[in-house]
Amino acid sequence: MTESTEPSEGTLRAGILAIGDEVLDGLVLDTNSNWIEIHLATLGVEMNRLVSVRDNLTEIGRALKFLMETCNLVITSGGLGPTHDDMTLKAVAQAFNRNLVEDPKALSIVEKQYRDLHERGIVSSPEITESRRKMARIPKGSAALNNTVGGAPGVMLEIDNVTIFCLPGVPSELKMIFDGSIVPWIQKKGTSEFYERVVEFEVRDESVFSPIIDIVMKMHPSVYIKSMPRTYGTSHVLKIWVSSRGSDKETVTRIVDDAIRSLCHETGLEARADR
Repeated sequence: MTESTEPSEGTLRAGILAIGDEVLDGLVLDTNSNWIEIHLATLGVEMNRLVSVRDNLTEIGRALKFLMETCNLVITSGGLGPTHDDMTLKAVAQAFNRNLVEDPKALSIVEKQYRDLHERGIVSSPEITESRRKMARIPKGSAALNNTVGGAPGVMLEIDNVTIFCLPGVPSELKMIFDGSIVPWIQKKGTSEFYERVVEFEVRDESVFSPIIDIVMKMHPSVYIKSMPRTYGTSHVLKIWVSSRGSDKETVTRIVDDAIRSLCHETGLEARADR
């Protein structure tokens, strides 16, 4: 099995794995997954699965394999830090029969970050202790991703034509690595364009509008239409989300706009911009 940092051809279908006891115990709200989902959608990536597991080697491995059944892009968040319960990379290595090895690039990232943190007075010493060195041990054959916000490098590896990105759970670090490493990788992939609009129709009852959605989706097979109702009696309008993916932005924009016009024609109602 060879390692590759270049995306393969074809549609990207993504799965997200949120790791951490604090997430499942309700101590921390998983805003990372929502942020990733939104940004993947704007990049034309199809979200397929979302899983959350505890800091447990077996559970992390099982979840990765579950995501890989239908996804060719997997992004994990959490478990890359210096403490005993940061075990994501150990779980990845164990699941795919790889050794954890000290990676020179990963170590240089850790060293640079702790020198910088020390110079800024955030940590008392730049010394690379055993717990800090732990963050430079990554699955053999994987690639370290630069982290200029925190101490733990991100990691990228390819397993059986599935690309896995492991990101820290700290939101600022996750977003920095996502923007700096994952976005350019997806853009090289040249995946499909994505376009969406949310409009409002003056309808109180979703059940009345639902058959129209079915009709219009049959008229426009490449469009996805979803109603977003509020509690009955709280609003006199119904929000409708219309989206599409395709080979170029101009085409998907036209398709979505055409579908909205069809909704207006079938209902005899005006579509207003979401407020």
